[in-house]
Amino acid sequence: MAPTARTPLHAWHAAHGARFADRDGWQVPVAYAGAGDESAARTGLAVADISAFATISLLGPGVGTAAHHLLGAGRATRPCTAAPLHVGGPGLACRLTDDHLLLLPSATTATPLLDALTHLHQDRPLIQTDVTSAYAGFWLVGPHTDALLRRLTPLDVASPALSLGACAETSLAGVHALLVRSPELSVPSLRIYTSWDLGEYVWESLLDPGRALGTRPLGLDGLAALRALG
Repeated sequence: MAPTARTPLHAWHAAHGARFADRDGWQVPVAYAGAGDESAARTGLAVADISAFATISLLGPGVGTAAHHLLGAGRATRPCTAAPLHVGGPGLACRLTDDHLLLLPSATTATPLLDALTHLHQDRPLIQTDVTSAYAGFWLVGPHTDALLRRLTPLDVASPALSLGACAETSLAGVHALLVRSPELSVPSLRIYTSWDLGEYVWESLLDPGRALGTRPLGLDGLAALRALG
């Protein structure tokens, strides 16, 4: 039996009453004892650990063709833009540069997305790499999202650089992070990605100042319920 992978926040989740489930070789927190996390996400602020969600990097001159295939014509064609995946299951793609596309499925497996990539007919070089274990990922959800961000990043969260469907590399709590303004939910939300080894630090940096805003940890079952509502 293959060993179960764990996110960099596993010990924190266990210490705070998380209930775990095995998904695609990962042990992930699906709920927290006594936590009304979905309610917090709708009315205040909640944060989910999505480090186990697959992350695929596409790098090279063929990125433009790949973006057209995965996202549909005219989507995420410029750097610093993000758009929902058109094929390969739910998720986002963030165009970091002309030659770099980061694929962010909303699942712990990238199999449907990788299958879609096998049908991609490339005439220009494209390097495909699974970088899931390189990034710690968090999904910040709720009406107080921007209020928390203003405490943590020098980036103007009201600027076009972080408008809906934008992604930006910036400083968050003093470390490098990728912020992706997610258009996937009906409530304000933001995906945050940072180095795997900084995951616990960034998680605590989100929760500590966020306690004044009523921030709660959000299990993946609660996140799935919010996604089902749109």
